[in-house]
Amino acid sequence: MNVPLLVAGSLALAGAAVHGLGGELLVVRRLSPRALPPSPFGGPSMTKTMIGVTWHMTTIAFASLGILEIYAAVSGGVAQGVELLAAGTATAFAALAIGAGRRPGLTAALRHPGPWVLATVAALTWWGAL
Repeated sequence: MNVPLLVAGSLALAGAAVHGLGGELLVVRRLSPRALPPSPFGGPSMTKTMIGVTWHMTTIAFASLGILEIYAAVSGGVAQGVELLAAGTATAFAALAIGAGRRPGLTAALRHPGPWVLATVAALTWWGAL
């Protein structure tokens, strides 16, 4: 069993659960359609729906990454391609989150654990893959 991949997959699944539930309760439900602009696809309600769908698609991507990592961890080393796919995906998620987190300033990046959890998942996945 590959312990770094197992830990990375478990962190990714936990992160997906927090992202999905926390995001729904603390972000998506609190969006007021009156405060949102219309999109080319519909009015402000459609904009809110698109934000919610995109939010949860990201949650599914995090969960899928966790499943890939756990599969690679327990497969006995026969999943080198899966390990590398998971490592590359985790790295891309971390780079995007850290890069986007730097825009509003360092204090904003330090307040939210997401970028650092994703960076930890990426590091553990590379460690387990290599």
